[in-house]
Amino acid sequence: MAFSLDDRRDKPTTKLATLIDRKQITKDQALDWLRSIHEIRFFEDKVSELLGQNIIKGASHLYAGQEAVAVGACAAIQNGDVIASTHRGHGHCGAIGNTYADTEQDRQHHWNQMMAELMGKETGYCNGRGGSMHIADVNHGNLGSTGIVGGNIPNAVGAALGEKYKKSGAVVLSFFGDGSTNTGAFHEAMNMASVLNVPLVAIIENNLYGMSVPFSGSPVEAAGCAANVENIAERAAAYGVPAKIVDGQDTVAVYLAIKDAVEHARSKTEMVMVECKTYRWYGHSRSDPRVYRTKEEEKAWKDRDPIIVLSKKLLDEKMATQEELDAIAAKAEKVIEDATQFAMDSAWPNPAELTKDVYVEESYPADLIAAEKDTARAVMQATEAYESLIKTIQGRTKKEVSDKAKEQIKADYGMAVLAMKEALVQAQAEEMRRDPTVFIEGEDVGIYGGAYAATKGLLEEFGKDRVIDTAISEAAIVGAAVGAALRGLRPIAEIMYVDFMPICLDQLMHNGAFNRYMFGGHAKVPMVVRTEGGVGRCIAAHHSKSLEPWLVNVPGLYVVMPATPYDAKGLLKAAIRSDNPVVFIEHKATYSQMGAVPTDEYIIPLGVADVKRQGTDVTVVSYSRQTMFCLAAAAELQQQGISVEVIDLRTVKPLDIQTVADSVRKTGRLVTVAESFCMCGTGPEIVRQVIGYTFENGRTGFDYLDAAPVNMAAADVPPPMSEPLENASIPTPDKIVATIKAML
Repeated sequence: MAFSLDDRRDKPTTKLATLIDRKQITKDQALDWLRSIHEIRFFEDKVSELLGQNIIKGASHLYAGQEAVAVGACAAIQNGDVIASTHRGHGHCGAIGNTYADTEQDRQHHWNQMMAELMGKETGYCNGRGGSMHIADVNHGNLGSTGIVGGNIPNAVGAALGEKYKKSGAVVLSFFGDGSTNTGAFHEAMNMASVLNVPLVAIIENNLYGMSVPFSGSPVEAAGCAANVENIAERAAAYGVPAKIVDGQDTVAVYLAIKDAVEHARSKTEMVMVECKTYRWYGHSRSDPRVYRTKEEEKAWKDRDPIIVLSKKLLDEKMATQEELDAIAAKAEKVIEDATQFAMDSAWPNPAELTKDVYVEESYPADLIAAEKDTARAVMQATEAYESLIKTIQGRTKKEVSDKAKEQIKADYGMAVLAMKEALVQAQAEEMRRDPTVFIEGEDVGIYGGAYAATKGLLEEFGKDRVIDTAISEAAIVGAAVGAALRGLRPIAEIMYVDFMPICLDQLMHNGAFNRYMFGGHAKVPMVVRTEGGVGRCIAAHHSKSLEPWLVNVPGLYVVMPATPYDAKGLLKAAIRSDNPVVFIEHKATYSQMGAVPTDEYIIPLGVADVKRQGTDVTVVSYSRQTMFCLAAAAELQQQGISVEVIDLRTVKPLDIQTVADSVRKTGRLVTVAESFCMCGTGPEIVRQVIGYTFENGRTGFDYLDAAPVNMAAADVPPPMSEPLENASIPTPDKIVATIKAML
């Protein structure tokens, strides 16, 4: 792989007649390009008009002036290829919809759905949930657009990675503007695409302005400047990939450049970057007065309108008369007028279905849930037996003692005893053997085996195609997982510390969690993000937080936090099989924690809590390592005649509030224990839901409380490094004991 730059702007463009003689295109295709350009233009002009009438609401970033890029690029791909769009994406959606339309009825329906979506109608592509900036048709190769500048690029890389892995031969076109190329997501994604050799064509639509800021200068004195390079394609040198620059107003030139790029990406499995120099007729949005550019500049570009450029070619080469071109324009205008009427006549979405398609509905057989409860109890007994054996068995070394205890547990209970990290490795290995669409990507997951050995040995068994070491690029890691999931794979993305999740929160939330809902339920994003958090290793505030309250606040995400090796294995297997995006948070202080694990195949249903200890006096609800602290406190309180019921949520979202409420109904008291911060935390949320929970007799959880609930959580300080301070910052068994005694 090596950088090269092919600037085609001053080179002659192959004539349409020559392309027809070579059987690269037909005359009808050339004429249809013009029709598509007209349809996009009429669509955008109509959208602008409807925005002014407040019929279309919200933000719409119009594509008029850039149509040659979308039409030329989509003409260069084949069935099965994929596009990823951006907030100025009407042209891309319009062009690929035409490409996939087999009949005039299909074409009209496509534009109907587009206009209905922008009006927020039920008949839209996304049933009115996405609108202008989030329009998608994932069933026909359009992975959709995003309102976050540059946010779509990592998804495109992941989609290309998925196509490479599936050996489908498909290529992904990633459309984005010049403004995107100054974002971190762009650089992370381009580097990942280059390193992983994916079949991606990165199409930069350089319309000269990010919003009001010129990319590389403007004759307007007060205007700023976004970059010190004029040609963005030169940045391909940083990634060691070939690049092209092309006149983005010339549909034929774009078609030829993208066709060459697609053939290269398909045959070489290598990214190509194509910069299309183009211009937008409208401002960034309707409120943009365009004071940052001159009237003279606008006129010069409009003299090279894509309609004018292609029409002239058709006339000069005598492929059409002016009357025929006028008829094409009239036909296109009627399509958009009919689409507008269709959208106006369409029904609004039903508010009763507001929450539909936020999640993929999942359920588990009742007998599986019941059997798992029995297994969980047996596992606790086996683990307690192992811990007792460790204290009584004689041996020369700790390993010898442990091995003897493990053998005894296997003989007595038929279970293995594993460390948490071993359970995690087993879960991933079993699912990767079961399902070839499962793969792992992240920092140090391969040859190093993970920062906490949770992927150790997987590279040796599954190889570099399925255990992928990446650069330190959290946004690209999670964004690529989203794209791969949209293309039918089941990625496991590892983020080394939960503290790094804010770096990739855009990808996780706006794309991973929101895509299904925004795209009207027509997409699934079956991905797992494995990470770890919590204190316990004295590595201070940037590597020790517990951020699950941030994550459970995101609609569309599941959040899972295991407390034992048994839970870790069963929950991770269930998470990998889930059709929802799952954040799986391990605790850094539990990787060496030992526990019994069944040797038979099993999963633990997501959203089902575990009563780890029965009690009658007080309900204590926790998860992750704090569950073990609660069990220790309960054991001590038992010696003092106080019976504590300990509930391990296991899945923080979806939350099994029924199990918690049933326990509170029995005990009359509630204590929540978490290692995250208290304000807007998981504890207050559990209390809120318990208080409002309605039982079959009409009474609420509030009615059964005999004392005010207590929320124990981390102190309102960044996690400190010093061990005494670190311990002081979180709930510990002695504090839990004191809190419960004070309550009683």
